[in-house]
Amino acid sequence: MVNRIIHLLCICFFSSQLAAKPAYDEWQSVDYIQKAFFEVALKNEYKKSTERLNRWQSPIQYTVKYIEMPTNDMITSLITAHLEHLQKITGHRIQPSQSQANLKIILTRGEYYADMIKRYTQSNVKDLAQDSNCMGSFRINSRSEITDATVIIPVDRVMGEGLLVACIVEETTQIMGLPNDSDWVFPSIANDKSKIELLTGLDYILLKLLYSKELSPGMKANEIQPIAEKILNTWKKNRTIKRSPFIVNRSGLYPLVN
Repeated sequence: MVNRIIHLLCICFFSSQLAAKPAYDEWQSVDYIQKAFFEVALKNEYKKSTERLNRWQSPIQYTVKYIEMPTNDMITSLITAHLEHLQKITGHRIQPSQSQANLKIILTRGEYYADMIKRYTQSNVKDLAQDSNCMGSFRINSRSEITDATVIIPVDRVMGEGLLVACIVEETTQIMGLPNDSDWVFPSIANDKSKIELLTGLDYILLKLLYSKELSPGMKANEIQPIAEKILNTWKKNRTIKRSPFIVNRSGLYPLVN
């Protein structure tokens, strides 16, 4: 079985000069959401993409490892809360596991960041440790199913930059199967030029769409388009899209950091 590795980086260079934002109602249009979905789910800015939908089929079993640094209960709580939020949004099972983990979340110190990338990933991205604040990667099989993933966060570095929450949210969300960043997708954690750290209503809809039962790994844009349009029109009519910013705020890290 052929496996491919998809790399996800969080550069997180926040800027006050944001990309052009859509009007409030524009991102809630079916056309805008479909375009955003194809942009973040089917492309990858760091690796040539097959432009097929990738997602987990088997349950995610995760472990949080502290390497060359002491355990931090606060950070573990943030990670746990966000993963529980992702499970609630997608309906996909995510549970802790020490022995059978297919998602490893590595917390380390900045001086060991490059070593951890080399040890736990097969990344060949040049100067990755110098050019990113945190990173993630996932492996897919020949059926475009995500089989395992790794997230690495150099804690002292990101805490010094005020990016701990941003790294936790972006990397663990992207390994669900939304690997691409885009400066025009807004409001979303996929937009690295924005100051968004927590999931938005748009992110909520993109995650729900990604794990809709009507979609499956390996689908291309022309296969996804009519199905996604039907789903999104239903969510438009029943106000799921309209209510998504309020729904997403009720769980996850919002109650903990706001």
